[in-house]
Amino acid sequence: MGRIAVAVIVSSWVIPISVLVNRIVPDPYMDEIFHVPQAQQYCKGNFRSWDPMITTPPGLYYISLAHVASLFPGMFCLQVALPFSATCSTVILRSTNAILAVICSVLVYEIMIRLRPGIHERKATLYAVVLALYPLHWFFTFLYYTDVASLTAVLAMYLACLKKSYLFSALLGAFAVFIRQTNIIWVLYVASIGIIDCALACRKANMKLDESDISIRKDSQLA
Repeated sequence: MGRIAVAVIVSSWVIPISVLVNRIVPDPYMDEIFHVPQAQQYCKGNFRSWDPMITTPPGLYYISLAHVASLFPGMFCLQVALPFSATCSTVILRSTNAILAVICSVLVYEIMIRLRPGIHERKATLYAVVLALYPLHWFFTFLYYTDVASLTAVLAMYLACLKKSYLFSALLGAFAVFIRQTNIIWVLYVASIGIIDCALACRKANMKLDESDISIRKDSQLA
């Protein structure tokens, strides 16, 4: 119930504000003048095209391709007969981050539940909603930048690590670096957490084996 509440609450402001932003600023804004045309080249299937002004890997553009592909069948059914490349408008590309922002807030909720199992569901929901309003994150939710996608990938990687899904966490970490190369720092951080968890688990297992060996020896001596 908590994760659904978080998604609904965050969506309740993400959707109307996204509409408002797209009405006031319909054209690419600030660094969007680089990201939007690059994503549109990918939508045209021109994967060899690259703007040298862009300093981040193309992970966000592949996410956008998947997002546009998921919308394309619906547009076709509604008889909006546009070519695939034409659906990669600034508005549609920005909606990628709007969706990721909602997913990001749910990931924050899940991480809180994992880190503090005793926390009340309402409190965790409130914290996740408040963190979704963090100024830098909130601002880039409505623009086509790598920030929201990058944060979502890093949080997903961390959550997978907390769930002991280390292989999946590693794959998400690789994808996080594919979105923004500086995420390698967070990959190392999460990898360190995983190594420490594995080391502690091995230590506990060895202690249990030692205790069982001692009890067996005592039983044999008594016999």
